[in-house]
Amino acid sequence: MNNSKSEIFFNAMQEDLQHDILAVSGFQEGKMPFKYLGVPIQPGKMTKKDCNCLIEKMVAKIRSLGAKKLSYAGRVVLINSVLNTLYNYWVAMFIIPKNVIKRVEAICRNFLWSSSSDYHRVPLVGWDRVTLPKDEGGLGIKKAEMWNTASVGKLGIEWNDYTPGNDAPWTWKSICKVKERIKSGFNDNIWISSTKGYSIRSGYVWLMGQHPKTPWSKLVWNNWNIPKHSVVAWMIMQDGLNIRTKLYAIGLCPDDACILCGDRPETIAHLFSEFKFTSKVKDSIAAWIGKPLPDLTALLSANSNRLQWKAYACVQTAFWYTIWFQRNNARHQLCVQRPDIIAHQLKQQIQRRIRSKMCKLDSIGAIDWQASIGFLC
Repeated sequence: MNNSKSEIFFNAMQEDLQHDILAVSGFQEGKMPFKYLGVPIQPGKMTKKDCNCLIEKMVAKIRSLGAKKLSYAGRVVLINSVLNTLYNYWVAMFIIPKNVIKRVEAICRNFLWSSSSDYHRVPLVGWDRVTLPKDEGGLGIKKAEMWNTASVGKLGIEWNDYTPGNDAPWTWKSICKVKERIKSGFNDNIWISSTKGYSIRSGYVWLMGQHPKTPWSKLVWNNWNIPKHSVVAWMIMQDGLNIRTKLYAIGLCPDDACILCGDRPETIAHLFSEFKFTSKVKDSIAAWIGKPLPDLTALLSANSNRLQWKAYACVQTAFWYTIWFQRNNARHQLCVQRPDIIAHQLKQQIQRRIRSKMCKLDSIGAIDWQASIGFLC
């Protein structure tokens, strides 16, 4: 060890003994609190002030990501891969104060809906639904408090019968409280949630509990879909789009008329199925794929493992995204493309997407895929 870079810390020790140890070791005496690998180390309870550097790192990371140019799908990826990584480093060692956890979740929520760490826009879908797994109707973003508990639980699962003394430090007591909470997930020292034993991920799933599976999750999160199309499809399923009937009901627009036609109220059903403009786009797509685009009910009841079903799901989510994109263009740019041009652009997007999936197969497999999905030609 490098003496000039090392420090020693004393607690409740006689002063002459401290001097002897310092003389023998050659270390400098350190003072609490201090930082080790970027994390504050202190004998007492961690406070909001101690966690300010975590919040500052998350905010700085958002400002450096060029978030305003990202789609919702891009922001979801960055929350899971960048922001949560910063947070995970801390929660594996400490119980984070609740007000800090609320701030962390607020940063992630604001970044998702307004591409900023500050509150600028009302969330389109509640955070409790956003943090559900994808097959249960959410976006798969981790719930901060549950992840903190599952992470710290890994530190205390080996000593089930231990109880801390009254004079134990707050940090140690908090770890033991988590251990007591996790303990009910064991049966004869066997973790009931996974055959491989306790892990942070299995602990998190156990703490979150089971929720009903959504029938549309395979359609929305089909791996052939373009990711930004999947997120818009998810928002449709969650009734999260800011359609004018919703905005009018809360007094945010003067009327509920459809932006594209101006004749009827703008509802999900009108925008994506009843509107003549939408029907013309659908007809152009039907002419391309050789049959009418299956409705939602037919897609949900079909065999989701078939390659052709995956292709139709890709077309359906692309169609929803494209109509919503044109609606927003009409609102912000005051222009809308012709239905045949829209269908042509949609066709090119889908063909590129599916062919990129086919490139990963051997040549015989790729030929079989293309034969089963004739409209790729």
